[in-house]
Amino acid sequence: MIKPQINVADSSALTLRPTLRQSLQRIHLIIIIVSMTISGISLSTLSLIALRNYAENNLELLASTLSYTVQSAVIKGDKEVVHAALKEIGERSCLASGQVYDGQGRLLASWHTASHHQQNGLERLLAHWFFPQPKSVSLTHNGKEIGQIWLIGNVSQVTQYIYKILAWLAASLLLTGTLASLLSRRMHAGILQALQCITSVTQDVRQRRAFSRRVPAAEIAELHALSHDFNCLLAELDEWQSHMKRENDALAHQASHDSLTGLPNRVAFEQALTQAFADNDQRQGLALLFIDGDRFKQINDTWGHAAGDAILTATAQRLRAQVRKTDMVARLGGDEFAILLRNIDEPKQIASVVQHLMISMEKPLILPDGEPIVWSLSMGAAMGKNARSAEGLLAQADAAMYHIKALGGGWYLSPLLQSQPQVEMA
Repeated sequence: MIKPQINVADSSALTLRPTLRQSLQRIHLIIIIVSMTISGISLSTLSLIALRNYAENNLELLASTLSYTVQSAVIKGDKEVVHAALKEIGERSCLASGQVYDGQGRLLASWHTASHHQQNGLERLLAHWFFPQPKSVSLTHNGKEIGQIWLIGNVSQVTQYIYKILAWLAASLLLTGTLASLLSRRMHAGILQALQCITSVTQDVRQRRAFSRRVPAAEIAELHALSHDFNCLLAELDEWQSHMKRENDALAHQASHDSLTGLPNRVAFEQALTQAFADNDQRQGLALLFIDGDRFKQINDTWGHAAGDAILTATAQRLRAQVRKTDMVARLGGDEFAILLRNIDEPKQIASVVQHLMISMEKPLILPDGEPIVWSLSMGAAMGKNARSAEGLLAQADAAMYHIKALGGGWYLSPLLQSQPQVEMA
């Protein structure tokens, strides 16, 4: 069988291509990174917006609380009380600085944290975004404005909240990514296991023609359907291969066997003889019997071809029954038979086999119409050690058969010994 040749360049290109596992891992890694990035940005943005609204509302609440606290002190112009109230609220809340003015715009009190003027670039940027303008609240009494309060939020506390939110968000995203990776690996395992089973069976079928292999069922519906269809295809290929083997065996048997008797034909016999003769050890123990029926044409003319076929079939059975399993009985054509004997050391062994064959033919053969008939055989024998070739051995046995047939029947061993069927050799 001719196997397709694979180009070295194509083979190297195949080895450089990523595996399905690598491709799936790469795809899921990209999906996880993109999803986590979008989720992180979205959640961070929402958190910052919510935190900004909270900071603004908290600053407005502080301003309202401070206005109720210092209202009477502002009316009286008591700077110490206003400063004490401003300081107390500033230290207990997220204020960076605050000022309180009277009705004429004069500064009554001011307060700021120690770190208000020590902000780094990030804190200044966050302070500008969270508190772009100071919170201003008017102090009123009996519908008349008596002063103003200006407050600026402290971004350092907001920054701490941001760090906590970002840490929590990073931990959540890391946990989500880990779980997503584990789930994707488990899903990959189910897909890859099913595909690896199909690949393993395919390689086994391609390399060893093991069409009896089957792919196990998969947990995933599409892969299960693929495995089922693949198994159905393997079953059809298995049946087709078995059918082709039976057909080939039948054709090989027909080509090497006689259709009437079932014995090997001339072609098969000559092949076996040539192979055995080629081995010098076997050749020394070979003996060949060339057999021809007596009065076969007369039987055909008298009782018909059906009777002739019955005689040939019965003769083949009797010949086969009288030799060993290692010996070969063949029909060469017409009423000609041949027997290849092995492990024959001397002519007496050939004589013993021939006498058993002729004795087996003494029992009458029964024709299809029930009439008995006695049929005799003429046999010529030759030994392999007396021949130079397989063709020469067959020719010696053939000549010995015609020689004894011309003398009236019996058997003859070429070129040494002659005897009649009823005479035993010494």
